[in-house]
Amino acid sequence: MINDAVQHIITELNRYLNLRSASLSSDRIVQGNLLTQGGDVTMEANDKVVMSLVNVEEERLFRTVDHNQLQDDGSYAKIRPEMRLNLYLLFIANLTDYDEALKALSHIISFFQHRSYFEYADIPALSSMQGRLIFDLHSLTFEEQNHLWGALGAKYLPSVMYKMRVILLRDEQIEAEMPAVTILDIRE
Repeated sequence: MINDAVQHIITELNRYLNLRSASLSSDRIVQGNLLTQGGDVTMEANDKVVMSLVNVEEERLFRTVDHNQLQDDGSYAKIRPEMRLNLYLLFIANLTDYDEALKALSHIISFFQHRSYFEYADIPALSSMQGRLIFDLHSLTFEEQNHLWGALGAKYLPSVMYKMRVILLRDEQIEAEMPAVTILDIRE
C-alpha cells in the first residue's frame, strides 16, 4: 500500500514537471536511495530528483479502537484495528546544474501547493478504500538536517521534505468470528 501511494505521487509529479519544464526528461523524479550501501551514488539517482522515504510514524491522534467488523452474514469478525501512518518523503535534487536543482525544487513545492491532497478514489490501487493523502511541507532545523544527512551518509544537496499523512494499513486476517446478538434475555 505504501508503495502504491508513493508510486502514484511520483507519477503525478513527473507529469507535472513535464508540463512545466520542457528541458526535463520524462522520469525526472525517481524513488529510492541516493547512495548505495558502499557510499556511491546509485545509477538511478544520477542527474535526477530522488524521493526517499526517511521516516514512518504512527498517527496516534486518530487511532481506531474498534476490533469488530460486521460481516455480510450478520456475524462479527474480530480483527486488528487499522494503523494510520505518516510518511516523511525527502525530495533530493541530485542534479549537476545547481540552477536546475533549484528549479526542480520550486516545481515540487508548486505541485504540492497546487495539489495538497489526493483522494484514495483517484489512486487506482487504493480506489476501494476511503480517505485521502495529505501533504504538508516539513521544515527541519539545521541540527535535524545535519543528523538526517549524516544518517543518509551524504553531503547536503538541495532538498525539500514533505509529511504525507494518512496511510491506512490493516491486516485483514480474522482472529475470531462471533455471531451477532439477536436475543436479549433480561430476567429480574
